[in-house]
Amino acid sequence: MEAFNLQGAWGTPLRAGGGGGGDGEYRPLADQPGLGAGAAEVLSPDFLDEERYQWEAIQNLDHFFTRIYRYHTEKGFAVIITSRILNLLTLAFTITFSAFLLLKVNYHVLFSDCDALGLGDRRECDLSKAGVFGRRFRDNSGFFNFMVVVYLLLTSVYLAWSLVHFFLDWRQLSDVRDFCNKKMGVSERELQTIKWPDLVTRLVRIQETHRLCIHKDLTAFDIVARITRKENYLIGMLNKGVLALHLPFPGFRRRVQLTKTMEWNIYWCVLEFMFDRNFKVRREFHDVETLQKRFRQCGVINLVLSPFILVFMLMYFVLQNAEKFYHHPGTIGSRNWSPYARWKIREFNELQQELNLRLDNSHEAAVKYVTQFPTHILTHCAKFVAYIAGSFTAALLMVGVANESLLLREFHGQNLVWWIAMFGVILASSRAFIPENPPNFDPEHRMHEVVKWSHFMPRHWRGRCHTGAVQAEFQLLFQYKAILFVEEVFSIFLTPFILYFYLPNSAHRIIQFVQEFTVEIEGVGDVCSLSVFDFQRHGNLKYGSPAQGEKGLRSAQGKMEKSFLSFCTLYQDWEPDEHGRTLLANLNAYSTDSLGGPAPGDRGLGPRRAGPAGLRSRLPGGLHHSALGQSRLGRAGPALESDDPVQNSMADSQLLLQRYYEDQMHLVLRHGVIMAGTAVEAENSPHETPPAPGEAGGEPAAAEEAAGEEVLPPYDGPPPLM
Repeated sequence: MEAFNLQGAWGTPLRAGGGGGGDGEYRPLADQPGLGAGAAEVLSPDFLDEERYQWEAIQNLDHFFTRIYRYHTEKGFAVIITSRILNLLTLAFTITFSAFLLLKVNYHVLFSDCDALGLGDRRECDLSKAGVFGRRFRDNSGFFNFMVVVYLLLTSVYLAWSLVHFFLDWRQLSDVRDFCNKKMGVSERELQTIKWPDLVTRLVRIQETHRLCIHKDLTAFDIVARITRKENYLIGMLNKGVLALHLPFPGFRRRVQLTKTMEWNIYWCVLEFMFDRNFKVRREFHDVETLQKRFRQCGVINLVLSPFILVFMLMYFVLQNAEKFYHHPGTIGSRNWSPYARWKIREFNELQQELNLRLDNSHEAAVKYVTQFPTHILTHCAKFVAYIAGSFTAALLMVGVANESLLLREFHGQNLVWWIAMFGVILASSRAFIPENPPNFDPEHRMHEVVKWSHFMPRHWRGRCHTGAVQAEFQLLFQYKAILFVEEVFSIFLTPFILYFYLPNSAHRIIQFVQEFTVEIEGVGDVCSLSVFDFQRHGNLKYGSPAQGEKGLRSAQGKMEKSFLSFCTLYQDWEPDEHGRTLLANLNAYSTDSLGGPAPGDRGLGPRRAGPAGLRSRLPGGLHHSALGQSRLGRAGPALESDDPVQNSMADSQLLLQRYYEDQMHLVLRHGVIMAGTAVEAENSPHETPPAPGEAGGEPAAAEEAAGEEVLPPYDGPPPLM
């Protein structure tokens, strides 16, 4: 087998035939030519502890797997290069066009009348020369010119950095292309259709001949854990209520300020400084004062750059969306998940494309839930505006039909064609806020459909989805796109304030979280322990876990258990540990006893079978919606389906877990304890299963405490949203 080298971002080469053997097969250190059986003892611990072997090891596996993931999501070498080139041209055009609009256009002349400016008759004067190319640099104020020049310098530096980064990436992309094509056997054409879990399976199998990590052969979990190492910590911090991101203003204390701007700063201040080159948490990261100083420094930098970021953001947004809004004004009333909702809903070890697919599937259901609560005042106002605008539009169209030449006549300084266009935009925009055929009022069932895909259901929402409080909280997560853009604009100025005054107060809680929720995995490094699916330490009996962890160590809303089910659904070849298999067995038994078992031909949640397993080899993919619909999440009804069977299997599994949780909660309220095993067994069996260890030796606990959400004590500030 020919040798293959990977360099660039991953440093030392990856050789397919390395290790001193010419056959290209992986051999243990003790079997390598020239090394005796005690070679592992002779080599120094530092040498064994780092991924810098020149014979088949890759220096930075995090970057390596991340680039393969991006190479897959961006659909290959040619697509990536084309996209990068066009992005550079778009950036260059935006900078050039914004310089033209800021320095060359004289808006006073452009929007003035020819007679008022002394330029002669309207038919003879040329406003383009006087209003567009007649503005000189020295005609502007000194402060304005200074700000524009600084803006252009900053954006030009960013363009130059992007250009250099593009050429550096070219070599690395070529290496990834060669690795995928030659070593993994995935052509550029096949890359367009292959699914990510299948690509991970090939990465796992390639280790039979090419060792990627010096410590061990990596599993699908190890690969994904490396890609999502930093994201898992942020997901855990939000799940445990660690970050102080609430606005300190009256009326906004329940609104979380996690926009894209804030997300970038959290990455820079926290996540990018966490790990050393061996993927261990740095010792200096545990210094609270250093982290507070970094927050404040970033706050000052954001404050200085905020005017220039605002100009660039507004310019880019207008150039990108002006035409879309003009031809589709109704988009102003469309909704989308907020950045905070995306992080709140995202599960451990979940990649971005998997999250996007889930949220896309939930979008229709979320819209239907929101339409259950129409804002009647807004609807009546929108109908009134639509009637007025429609009347004017109809009258002007009738004038045009009667005499086409009248459309060129002026009315208050504009011709009738311009007025028709303006009234048409107003008409379409107002109609976006008028619900068409409001559905029957059944918010519980609509929320049931949302939970099916989002897997997000706070405890205090259950049975209260018809209330205004739940509706208000849900709409903070699923907002109008126009509001999301306004929040992004305001966050440019709010982010420095939060970074300087509020996030430093969370520094000790961030470090405490990292210390308590970090575990080292051989071949992977330090990771968030919640993402490892350690049910012995973090398990929650109410979500089917075989063990009950301490209250402060359990994930809120069973996120770890939900993440485990999703991961098992996507990566069918991954084998969970004994505790994970016990959780699957618990849910499988519950499915059989409570819901009548899986459908004929389905395998349920049983142990993994030998050979190529089907899609539903371990998970409750065969559960019918007619059975799951009887859950207290909502009544049975038409279910929204996905074209992807994997997504349908995942949705059914999550609904089963929600039902399991509900029955466990009823046991808590009835008996005061959480029973191990399934709820049906605990209720109907003549011999009740004793409570699991950690439940005070079987003594009853307060029902309210057992049913409460597991979060750390809130920071000294406004209460969290949920």
